[in-house]
Parts: sequence; structure tokens; C-alpha cells
Amino acid sequence: MRVDRGRLNWGIFFIVLGAVPFAYHQGAVSASALSDAWRLWPLVLVGIGLGFVLSRTPAFFIGGLVVAICVGLVFGSALAVGPSIGLGCGDGNGTGSSNVSRSGAFEGSASVALNLQCGSATVTTSGDSSWHVIASSGDGDPSVSSSSTSLSVDSTTNHGWSFNRNTDNWQIQLPSNTPINLTSTIDMGDAHFNLGPANLASADFNLNLGSIHIDLSGAKVGNLSVETNLGAAFVTLDGSSDMAGDLKTNLGSLDVCVPAGLGVRVTSSDSLSSSDFSGAGMVRVGGSWQTPNFDTATHKATFSVETSLGSLKLHSAGGCK
Repeated sequence: MRVDRGRLNWGIFFIVLGAVPFAYHQGAVSASALSDAWRLWPLVLVGIGLGFVLSRTPAFFIGGLVVAICVGLVFGSALAVGPSIGLGCGDGNGTGSSNVSRSGAFEGSASVALNLQCGSATVTTSGDSSWHVIASSGDGDPSVSSSSTSLSVDSTTNHGWSFNRNTDNWQIQLPSNTPINLTSTIDMGDAHFNLGPANLASADFNLNLGSIHIDLSGAKVGNLSVETNLGAAFVTLDGSSDMAGDLKTNLGSLDVCVPAGLGVRVTSSDSLSSSDFSGAGMVRVGGSWQTPNFDTATHKATFSVETSLGSLKLHSAGGCK
């Protein structure tokens, strides 16, 4: 039997790529084990060498298999545990730890932009009508700028991106009585947003190689956009208001928790992905999937979904941990 080397290697790569996050979420493998998967990269060179040595033998395919398995393990681990894979965060020689503490108030509607690279962030609502930022960094002061209608917290303005940099840690509180347009970009970070009872005219989350937990329980959200690239996102929706938006994942995973009573409709575009809407109890109506209660639900959520080499799962309330 003639072996198609290209198809075999790609097939093995995708099998490992999907099997690693699956095993992690089933508890079969620990986060600490996957965190060191990147250290297997020398085996890629070994596989290439085997490919040359065995090129004219019946075992010619072994070198390609070694490369496919190793690359699948590294990227699969990134999908499963995000920033814990150890790509340099926290190992740099920074200029010294620094802390920034700021507070302020908005006058009417406001825009909030959060740009975190290599660190952690916790974003909640405040008990007063002001915003509060406490940010620490090992590579110089984080940039915090504000006006009566805007707030920006950026970990890259002063020291840029580096694979040899230290981590940032943010604690941010936003006022719940102010309409806010929120945009957040997380690169190689871990962020937790607990935004009830925020008033979000729009909320845009972009995750690259990391993890993000977004709890919108009790929050009013007009438009929601979530995009993951080589990351894992967990979103809990609120069922007391209508919303619309876009959900997109590339080489990542996106878990969405739907509260009882909320009607959900998704229009999906998939490419080599795993999105089991029927398994979540949704029914096909025309070119969309929707929950059985969509037509009668008091509040509805309508999403455009795009998944490329990733997975999107809908869960009942409480299923996104």
C-alpha cells in the first residue's frame, strides 16, 4: 500500500491537535504537564533528520510522524492551557517592579480600551460611580491614560513586546451606571471579566494565545464580539436583555453558557472545526441554528459564528467553569 506522506502527516497533526485539549478538559492530563510541552521542540529536528536518513526505506514516513506529533502536542497544549505553556512570560530581566494606582469618573458615555500582553487581569464593576485601576509590572510603568469620556490601560506603550519580558497584573473596576464601549485585547495572558451589573453598549474581546473568562450575568450588553486565536474563552451570557454579536475562534476553543429562558440563534460558518449545535439541543431553522424557545423567549441573543480549526460549544447555565 502506498502511503501519501502529506495526508498522513496532516492527519496525525490534526488528531493530536484535537486530542490534547480534549484529554485536558476530561481531566486525563494536567495543566502542569502540558505547560512543558513546548520543550519537545528539539524532537522536530530529530524528525527532520529521520526523514533524511530513512527517505529510501519502507520506514520513510517515521520522520514526518515525529514532526507532526510534536507540533500537534505543542499547539494542542497552547489550545488547552493558553498562557501557561511557558513562552517567556515572567522570565525576563525587567527594569524593576512598579505599581500604578489611578481613579477617576466619566461624564456620560465612555470608551474603555484594555491591552494586556503577558500577564493577568481581573476586571469587575465598582461600588461607586468611578473607575479604579491598580496595575503592576516588572518592566516599567503600565500606561494608564484617561479623560472624562475614556480610559486606556496598555502594557505595551512603554516597553513594547518581548519574549524576555516580565508579567503585568491588573485589578480594574468599572462603573456600572455608565454606558461603556469596552474593547480588550489579551496576548499571552489570563483575564477574568466579572461585569454584572455593567451597562455595556458594546463589548469586544480579542484573545491571542491565552485564556479569558467573561461573566456577563446581570450585565446589559448591546453588541458582543469575542475572537480567540490559539486560546480558550469561556463566556457566560445574561438572560435579562437582548444582545447580538459575533463569535469567532481560530485554532482555539470557545465555550458559551446560556441561561435558562434566553433564546439563542446562531448563523455558523465552519472550517475543519467542531461545533455541535444539535448536541446542545438546538434545532436547524433555514440556514441557522436556534434554541427551541427562540420564538417565544422574552429576550434573545443572535450571533454570527465562525470557527476555523477550533471548537465552539454551547452549555446550559453553570456549565462554563
